[in-house]
Amino acid sequence: MLGELDVHNLGIIESVHLDLGEGLTVLTGETGAGKSLLVQSLQLLAGARAEAEQVRSGCDRLQVEGRFEAPAAPAARVLLDELGVEAGEELVVRREVTSAGRSRAWIDDVAVTAGALQRLAPYLLAIDGQHEQRGLADPGAHLPVVDEAGGLEALRAQVGEAFAAWQEVREQVARQRAALASRRDRLDVIAFQTREIEEARLQAGEDAALREERSLLRHGSRIAELVATALQALGGEGGTAALARAARVARELEEFGVGLGQTGEELGQALILAEEAGRVLEALADRVRVDPVRLEAVETRLATIERLARKYGGSLDAVLAHHESLGRERQQLEAVEDDLAHLELVEQERAARYLELATALSEARREASASFCRDVVGVLGRLGMARVELRLALRRRESPHGALRVGDARVEPGPDGIDVGEFLISPNPGEEVRPMARIASGGELSRLHLAMRTVLRQRRDDGDRLTLLFDEVDSGIGGRVADELGELLAEQGRRHQVLVVTHLPQLAVRAATHLVVAKGSEGGRTTTRVVEVAGEARVAEIVRMMGGGANAAARAHARALLGMA
Repeated sequence: MLGELDVHNLGIIESVHLDLGEGLTVLTGETGAGKSLLVQSLQLLAGARAEAEQVRSGCDRLQVEGRFEAPAAPAARVLLDELGVEAGEELVVRREVTSAGRSRAWIDDVAVTAGALQRLAPYLLAIDGQHEQRGLADPGAHLPVVDEAGGLEALRAQVGEAFAAWQEVREQVARQRAALASRRDRLDVIAFQTREIEEARLQAGEDAALREERSLLRHGSRIAELVATALQALGGEGGTAALARAARVARELEEFGVGLGQTGEELGQALILAEEAGRVLEALADRVRVDPVRLEAVETRLATIERLARKYGGSLDAVLAHHESLGRERQQLEAVEDDLAHLELVEQERAARYLELATALSEARREASASFCRDVVGVLGRLGMARVELRLALRRRESPHGALRVGDARVEPGPDGIDVGEFLISPNPGEEVRPMARIASGGELSRLHLAMRTVLRQRRDDGDRLTLLFDEVDSGIGGRVADELGELLAEQGRRHQVLVVTHLPQLAVRAATHLVVAKGSEGGRTTTRVVEVAGEARVAEIVRMMGGGANAAARAHARALLGMA
């Protein structure tokens, strides 16, 4: 329930503060006074799209703030926890829109998105205006109404989950079938590439060894000369023999107590390194040879490796890795037929499960729609449509290319089931029922919407007191029907807080609180003000709404409607 509403710089509203109570509250006033702006303020709190044009001319921003009774519904509490709001007994919802069109929102000073307000709004308020009424003209909105009326959301969610699971495996089957179609060609390619690599008998690292051997073979004579020169130097007077003599001298000096520091040890290490270098050079000398036949063989082998490397990755390691991946891919392709058979079985099982749930949802919709239509017709009887006939035309969503067969027909499944549904109505006895959007007048559509929302609220009452806002609900209504509409809204006001924007005096007199919206001029600018009227001021407003002049008879009639002596 909405306790307080503050609106600043919205259209011609400069500043309005409303203290709202329980029961039925009506907002009346001349056309253009700003009643629709108050409706917009609540729409903004409900997360409606904000426009820069809504900001009062000359101001940099508008602000709307509503103080609500905190909802107790578990789902609402979960949502508030998710948003990081620690809800107490009240919730303060605030929306700000700048003249540049930038919008911000808060719940208890926690910054949230407009989308978060849209998610929270159903637990705080329900807005019933021309936009919502026009929604009934869309047949696509009819099945969700039936699902809500029948409490079928959980079953519909199960259908959606089953549909998603079925679609997932259907996509896998399609991929496997595509793989199977190209499997033979791909296996041929794999076999060719595998054979080509295996026939080369490649060994990891052999390319580096072959390049070294090729260098030895290409430059054998010169390498032999260089090695011989190095060996001669190591073996001559200035080589290892000289180092050995120097090392012996260093040891003898140390025996006489002559300190040489690290010199003796370093000479010993130099001797060891020189001897090791000699062995390496001797080994290299053994490898060096001039062999044109072997050189040609090495060149041919390297050419093979380089050719395969260019085809399969750029290096010998990449070729070997590609060979391993070919083996894995071959195993997978060879298992495609077995995998496909398994997936097709799973697909059949999931399709059967989906169809089972979708059929159950269809039957539940059929039962729920009959009961719902019966209750709606009961409410419509009070609103001057006593002999109306209303029913839901429910049928399969048939399609020649539908993915499911139900009976003799192919049906197009969806996450919401296999049905299409549309409300049919006959406003007058003896007339054939026809689509509601085509036959209902504006006034009838308004009453239909009100009756449906009334029944839905009666069925889905979760204990929280909502703020119900009705705008233009009295369109095309007058006389006795207006009296019944007033009584109906007053009844809803005994359970919820009801706000009604109306031009009907019959409805206004039913209110516990009567607010008059008027515009005036302050400081040379037009502005809106809202005043609660009671007593004679209320009588005067009822007289204005009745029209015909403020004479004694009109005032007497107004006082009688208000139950005043």
